[in-house]
Amino acid sequence: MMRAEPYWRGVVLGVLLGLAAAGCQPLTRYDYRGELDPTQHEYVLGPGDIIEIRQWKNPDVSGRTRVLPDGTIQVPLLGQVAAAGLTVKKLREKLAKGLERFISQNPDMLTLTVSVDEYQGYAVSVLGEVSQPGHYQPGHYVTVLEALALAHGLTPYARGEGITILRRSDGKERRIPISYPLLAAGKRPEMNLYLLRGDVVIVP
Repeated sequence: MMRAEPYWRGVVLGVLLGLAAAGCQPLTRYDYRGELDPTQHEYVLGPGDIIEIRQWKNPDVSGRTRVLPDGTIQVPLLGQVAAAGLTVKKLREKLAKGLERFISQNPDMLTLTVSVDEYQGYAVSVLGEVSQPGHYQPGHYVTVLEALALAHGLTPYARGEGITILRRSDGKERRIPISYPLLAAGKRPEMNLYLLRGDVVIVP
């Protein structure tokens, strides 16, 4: 048994060298379908987002406001209101309830619309062997390939098979493996995840 170990090492090494010579990459095992698709959920507001508030016949309350770094927005009559972490629907309900006491004599004036004017709170980072590494605020959800395009693609020195997405959720950090050769060849389309706010794509 002791003499067989070098033999098996040689077999494994030979397989790996064969894959490299053929330009193939071993399939990455990961449950990509278990990752959240943010496009299928209501957008959650975050610092930097610009919100437009419109109240019928009340220009004093209407206007655009930015979610501040502390997660609040400034609203006439209400002052600072916590907005980060809420969906647009939840924020509208919160504002309408807060304004009730000021215009209770005219319920029609509670007709309130809230929308996101600029999605500046959604940001991702692309680091490592890309042409323009940095922090990006695309204004809309982007996939892995779109994020790499924002960074003007991989450099000639990049190891595209070893890309990692660093994702933080529930106070924990996870590493999601991505193989650019497989993804670009259309062999693993499920790898082309939509990135979440704060995701970091690292290209070794």
